[in-house]
Amino acid sequence: MTERRYDVDWLRVIAVLAVFLLHTSQFFGTGGWILENAERSFIVDVLRGALIDRWVMPLLFLLSGVASWYALKSRNAGQYLLDRVKRLLIPLYGVGLFILLPPQAYIDWSVNSGNSGTIWQMIPRYLSNLGLSLQTPYSTLPYAGHLWFLQHLFIISLVMLPLLLFLRSKAGRSFIDKLAGICLRPGGIFLFLIPLIGIRIAFEHFMFARPQSWSDLFAYAVFFVIGYIIAVDPRYTESIKKHGWVGLPLGILGFGGFAFLVTSGYNWGAEPFSLKYVLFQITDVVCQWGWIVFIFSMAAKHLNIKSRVVTYGNEALLPFYVLHLTVVYGAAWFILPWNLGILPKFLIITVVSFIVIMALYEGLVRHLNVVRFLFGMRLKKRRVRETS
Repeated sequence: MTERRYDVDWLRVIAVLAVFLLHTSQFFGTGGWILENAERSFIVDVLRGALIDRWVMPLLFLLSGVASWYALKSRNAGQYLLDRVKRLLIPLYGVGLFILLPPQAYIDWSVNSGNSGTIWQMIPRYLSNLGLSLQTPYSTLPYAGHLWFLQHLFIISLVMLPLLLFLRSKAGRSFIDKLAGICLRPGGIFLFLIPLIGIRIAFEHFMFARPQSWSDLFAYAVFFVIGYIIAVDPRYTESIKKHGWVGLPLGILGFGGFAFLVTSGYNWGAEPFSLKYVLFQITDVVCQWGWIVFIFSMAAKHLNIKSRVVTYGNEALLPFYVLHLTVVYGAAWFILPWNLGILPKFLIITVVSFIVIMALYEGLVRHLNVVRFLFGMRLKKRRVRETS
């Protein structure tokens, strides 16, 4: 039996909590969002971008690729896809589409469209927007909120499945083995920058380029496949551990170049194919991969340990993610008008949201099989009482 990678479990917990902090801080940046605090700060933008924003979603897709390697060790292709439907589409199109996303859309409708009606008056308009769109991978979602991640991950899991199965074949394993040997050499783990940069340069400008669009889907698919590959052979993890302290300065320098281009007028999604466009893609990807190598190396060195915290957190991750943004919006809607500074509001929104999310998880989701099913969790087995 394969030893469980507790460092990967810890990374999943850390990444989801990082997304949570990213969202509780987003009200205070200058970039604009559905809800905004009256006082906003560019420093918040810099801290969010440098510490979380550029690496967290790529890391989540990479970790999903790692998980897919282990999932296909005990499942055939059909069982794997059925599991993806249960884990991703049921939360997305069930509890997400009809319960959690409408309140988010209502807040947007009320705050940014000047409407004063009730949520029930908004629902027909919300449902009327159901339909296919070629500009995003959201399929039938009228408003995706944070659940775009589940849709992206399902599409990637489906489309990449033939490649995943090939990589399990003799020829695929031979390729992975040779690549692992190269990655053990000095700087070898940074060879993955080549496909990451290549896909960004090739598609970012031409595939409806904007956050969470088709161009991002292609980029996240590469992170997903890289995660799948590095799970196969321990030499990849050894290379990551050796290069962790190289990844950190690369991540910082990459973010510096990314931030310089953005602040100097780079028009994201509308920049013509130019030297500035190419430099932007390179600096952004170097930032992402540098941070991922550093964070993954720290986890592999120090967090490959079992604990009750990570066991509990790993099970709670999906419902926590599905629930979190609706709760954060609700908390912010009430707290942002208070006459307080940025830091107190951020801390109150973060603490209140976390408590509410965990209360919903413990009180509603965790212990009821029907709700566990709706949130993509595995069902609890009922204990059979012993008869004397």
